[in-house]
Amino acid sequence: MVYLWYPTARSNADAKGVYQPGAREMDANPDIQRRMQDDFESKWPLVVSGAIYSHAVDRAPAAKTPPKLPLVVFSHGAGGTSFAYTWLIEDLVSHGYVVAAIEHPELTVAVRFPDGRLVPRREEPMPANASPSERMQKQMESISAGISEGADDVRFVLDRITELDKTGEQQFPLKERIDLLRLAAMGHSAGAEFAARACQLDDRLKACVDLDGAMVPVAALPIYPDHATMKQPILFLEANHPESQMGGSPAEHQAFFKVKEKQLNECPAGTYNVILKSPGIAHPSFSDMPVLFAGENGYPAPELVSHNIDLIEKFVRAFLDKNLKGVQNSTVFDASSAEAEIKPYGVRAASHAARKN
Repeated sequence: MVYLWYPTARSNADAKGVYQPGAREMDANPDIQRRMQDDFESKWPLVVSGAIYSHAVDRAPAAKTPPKLPLVVFSHGAGGTSFAYTWLIEDLVSHGYVVAAIEHPELTVAVRFPDGRLVPRREEPMPANASPSERMQKQMESISAGISEGADDVRFVLDRITELDKTGEQQFPLKERIDLLRLAAMGHSAGAEFAARACQLDDRLKACVDLDGAMVPVAALPIYPDHATMKQPILFLEANHPESQMGGSPAEHQAFFKVKEKQLNECPAGTYNVILKSPGIAHPSFSDMPVLFAGENGYPAPELVSHNIDLIEKFVRAFLDKNLKGVQNSTVFDASSAEAEIKPYGVRAASHAARKN
C-alpha cells in the first residue's frame, strides 16, 4: 500500500485532512485497536476522532508548476506507519517534492487496503527453548530477510510509478509529472536500511537519506553476499548515541565504528554523516512522536521539539535539493556546530583528506 503526497495549490494551505486513513475501521477491530493504542498510546483516540489531523487534501489537483517533480520513496520503521512521519513528509511536499510513502505490509503496525482488508504487523514468536546463539542467528536472519523484502518494496514502487507516470491509468493525478531522472529513497530506523539496500541494487535512485538506521553493533549499511555498495551519495543523519547507550560490548562498538567508516568511505562523493547533538534529539525525533507527546512521557518541551524539527528538515532538504534539484549554493554541510557534527565521506572526500595529510 502506497500513499502519494504531492504539491497542490496554495488555496489548500490551511486544509485539515485525515491523519491516519482507516483509523475508525482499525479502532473497531479489537486486535488492531490494541496495537494502535500501544503505538500511539493516549493520542490514539484523538487520531480516531480527527482531533489530530494532517494538512493533506485527499485527491486534490496537483500544482501546475513546476512541470516535473522529483520523487522521494519513503519507508517507515518497524512496527510503525508512514503517517507517523507526517511533519517530515509535509515539509518535503511543501518544497516541491512528491513523496511515495510505503505502508510495508506486515511490518507496519496495521495497514488498510482499498478493498477494506486490515493487515496487522506480522509477529514471529521466538522458540521458547532456543539458545542465546540460536536466538541471535534467528534474529539476524529475520533482519536480513526483512531488509531484502523492504528493498524489494521500494523498487516495486519505482516500477509501478514509472508505469503510472506513462499510462496515467486509474486517473493517476501525476501522469507525466514525475521526473524519473530525479529519484531518491529515504527511511527511518529499519526503513533506512530498506532505502539503503534499494540504493545498493538500483541506480535509478540518485540519492539516499538514512535516518538513524545504523545496525549497532553490526554495520551502518546493509551487508549481503553480493558485496553491493552504495551507487549514490547518502545522507547518514543520526541522533547522537552515547556509547554507554549502544547495544553490544565495547569491543563490538569499536568493530562497528571501523565498519561504518569503511562503508561510508566506499560511498560516492557527496556523502555525509551528520550526528545531531541538539538537546532532546533521540531515535524517535525523526517521527511525529515528539510532536504528539511534546512535554509528556519524557519528550522535550514544544519549543525544543520545534527547533529539532527545523534542524532535521534543514539537513534533509539541503541534501535532496543538492542531489535532485542541482542546488549547489547551500552552506549547510560546510562546517560542524555544537548542534551537528558533520563529516564528508565518499571516495573523493577520502582522497582529498589523504592529500591534505
